[in-house]
Amino acid sequence: MPYYEFTLSGDVDPAAVERATGLHCTAAGLGVRAGGELVDRAALYGIIERMYRLGLDLVAVERRSASHVP
Repeated sequence: MPYYEFTLSGDVDPAAVERATGLHCTAAGLGVRAGGELVDRAALYGIIERMYRLGLDLVAVERRSASHVP
């Protein structure tokens, strides 16, 4: 399964993002990094839509190879 990492900026509570998306979240600088395996493209778009509806500022989305997965 592909692993994706999302970078969110602003005053974001990592625990709230974890509850809302099911992704593993950590504080990173002035924002949050959220990551996890997503089954397919529909799951990816679903997560992006959920972040949009939560009013989160999505800065970047990166697909990681298996060797970069934490």
